[in-house]
Amino acid sequence: MGALLDVGPDQLWVEDTGGDGAPLVLLHPGISDATIWDRLLPSLTDHRVIRYDRPGYGRAPRPKAPLRPVDHLLGLLDVLALDRVHLIGNSNGGGTSLALATTHPDRVASLTLLCTAVPGYPWPEDAGDPEIEAEYERLTEERDIDGLTDLYLRVFAASGTDDYLRAQVRATTKLELSGEDVTEPNPVVWEAVGDIAAPTSIVVGDRDDPDTVHADLALAEAMPGSELVRLDVDHLPQYRDPAAVADVVLRTVARA
Repeated sequence: MGALLDVGPDQLWVEDTGGDGAPLVLLHPGISDATIWDRLLPSLTDHRVIRYDRPGYGRAPRPKAPLRPVDHLLGLLDVLALDRVHLIGNSNGGGTSLALATTHPDRVASLTLLCTAVPGYPWPEDAGDPEIEAEYERLTEERDIDGLTDLYLRVFAASGTDDYLRAQVRATTKLELSGEDVTEPNPVVWEAVGDIAAPTSIVVGDRDDPDTVHADLALAEAMPGSELVRLDVDHLPQYRDPAAVADVVLRTVARA
């Protein structure tokens, strides 16, 4: 069972399976809460696993202060007295994992990055789909929650949608439009990723947004010691193919 924990001025909803050893910490993407890991958890029962909802997501109250996601993660590790952890991050959660690995490398035992964000990545001039960007701007200006939900699902759930994913994306879209997500951006990591010494695996979804695929392949090249895994999935590998993701996670943890 999970519980709310005070981390700085905010509260995170945290679930900790308990046990010895460096735990696996699961960081959810910006389009869902920590329940996105439900299908992966049965394959990780031999390890201590911690997952949490960021402020405003799932069971966590709205944020009170403009903190960076990496600040919440670091604060959580301090509250739980965890010196070193294995990080498994999806999308924005991957960007937060990279941020901790570059700013506090001693706290990171390994990294498994799923369709990860790469803060500070130097996007080429032709990045982005002009039609999608124009649709996003129009729907945001109109404050069309359902329209934005449909757009996000087209971009990030190319493997197909269902009631769970629609509810998740709609909730996070509503949070975005409310203006109550006062999260500050994570620190830029791109120039420092080559210095990350922790064992790292990078999972790319071949059905993911092309720009994310482009950035993640560039990340793998910038980290020559990393393992690149390509799966026939969209932006949510742990939801689409939990067995394959579990295999990558356990292999990466073993390398540490």
